[in-house]
Amino acid sequence: MNKLLGSLALSLVTPALIGQCNLTAPAASTSYGAGDDFVASAGAGIDMGFLFPFAGGAFQFIHPCSNGYAWLSDGTPVLNTADYSASIAEFDTQDPRVASFWTDLNLDAANTADLLVDTSIANKCTITWQNAVLYGGTQVFSLQMVLDVSGQIEFFYDPNILHTNDLIVGTAPGFGTGAPAPSADLSAGIPIATDMAFELFPGGTFDFAGQGFSMIPTVPGYVPAGVSLGCATKSTYGQGCTEISTGVYELFDLGVTPTVGVSGTSITFLRTGASYLMLDAIPGTYVAPTAGTVVAAGDDAFGTVALSTPMPTVGGVTSTLTVCTNGYVAMSANQPSLTADYSPTGAEFADFTEPTIAGPWYDWSPNVGGQIVSEEINGVVYVTWEAVTPYGVATTDTFQYQFTLATGDCTIVYDNTTYGGTSGWHAALFGYTAGSGASIDEIDFVASLATTLTIEDVGAIPLTLDSNAPAFGTTWDLTTSNVDPISPIAITFLGNGQASLPLQLVIPTADPSCSIYLGSVLGSLTGLPTAGSATVSLAIPSNPALAGAVLNAQSICLTLSNPSNLLSSNGLEGVIGN
Repeated sequence: MNKLLGSLALSLVTPALIGQCNLTAPAASTSYGAGDDFVASAGAGIDMGFLFPFAGGAFQFIHPCSNGYAWLSDGTPVLNTADYSASIAEFDTQDPRVASFWTDLNLDAANTADLLVDTSIANKCTITWQNAVLYGGTQVFSLQMVLDVSGQIEFFYDPNILHTNDLIVGTAPGFGTGAPAPSADLSAGIPIATDMAFELFPGGTFDFAGQGFSMIPTVPGYVPAGVSLGCATKSTYGQGCTEISTGVYELFDLGVTPTVGVSGTSITFLRTGASYLMLDAIPGTYVAPTAGTVVAAGDDAFGTVALSTPMPTVGGVTSTLTVCTNGYVAMSANQPSLTADYSPTGAEFADFTEPTIAGPWYDWSPNVGGQIVSEEINGVVYVTWEAVTPYGVATTDTFQYQFTLATGDCTIVYDNTTYGGTSGWHAALFGYTAGSGASIDEIDFVASLATTLTIEDVGAIPLTLDSNAPAFGTTWDLTTSNVDPISPIAITFLGNGQASLPLQLVIPTADPSCSIYLGSVLGSLTGLPTAGSATVSLAIPSNPALAGAVLNAQSICLTLSNPSNLLSSNGLEGVIGN
């Protein structure tokens, strides 16, 4: 019997759902305005023009709320509660209502949003939440609910609808008329034997995007009949690889002499806008301290260096450097780590909270031999490890950070380095991090510095592919964003099927974060970037035979940020339809 009801429900609702993909409000709809957390008509009932059978009774008036539901009444009460936080308890105990998409919506006038009600068709009431956004969000979507004199309820949703908090869809007779019913799976099409028939969707789990479904009354209860609308849809999957790192490091094995930071070499960090260019091609000159101030004399300790003028760095400027005796310098007045740890690991470096250069992080003991001093000469601050011994040995190392206050540039000059520590924790970590939230990549410094390494201040920037939905008779516009400025083109490949394979399987020098997301390649389109974005278009014929056909896409561009000189985007899947 359940299967029979489900099939009957499906056949009943299919004709009503055709053509609803764009969720256009009926032309005769009455506007009840835009705004946040409000009930139409200030909570006064809106006459639907018919009695709507519901939970053993009948209601002629609705009170639509901007937050995706409508109260039901006999027209007597003013129902102006605009609840934005969906909960089963409130759904059960408050006034009768039907929830199309009860969550915290905002009908922002800036998006030409509106709450619309249409009663021009006899025995039918259509409510449209037009151009809504989640509160605090930017992605615009619409949704629609239709109440019929038969008691049937229909819901329609844009393909790009989304939610981040709990969401309720369904019916509730209200007033605590019974124990709260459990959440059902509306997409399963299983009959629900209670008039409180609903699904609670945790954030990000809504499965009716680009679709619609009906609630067919069985008195008591409903049969939820989910129906694909034959709508054109698009979705993204996977993650594009990043154009620029926000942190890099190389940790050398215990007892292994580093291949960078050797005597007579230097590494330079050039401050350029909101990033650093890191290279080793600029010669550096060691400047012997003359009247230096001791920064820190203890073992495993921090000291600070006050700057005479603020220096550009991540997020603005700093007037202080925080120096760890174990070789790293934070461009901040705050310690980058809780303790002055002497045994570096990549995970600990990734947890640093301040923009920091580790040139390198190693276990030195100025309390045993040598000193760490700072001095400022002609706008350059020098922080020098002068003949400082590694812990537990007699050898010494001398190297120097040189910070140019006007530009924020930093050069590390290695005068005499042995890294002679013999204890079990003596490993050297060279690196840079932008601080909290940085994406840290492990690299080969020699290979990376040979081509110049760019490191962003804030956030790794993935190459991104997105599009509209490929609808009949329109163009499918595929836009590649965050294209590296050095790339003259962006190429979008079209194919069938999703995949998720490391790009290194095909190009061994590819960045580990780059992946192949196409199962096959049928062709490609080339776009010319403007301001980091390139759009290519594919005409979609008005041919119903193509309904449901699937196309996949992925983009690439050129870069200097990795040895393969290639970035790949996320994957994108489009389904052709109305």
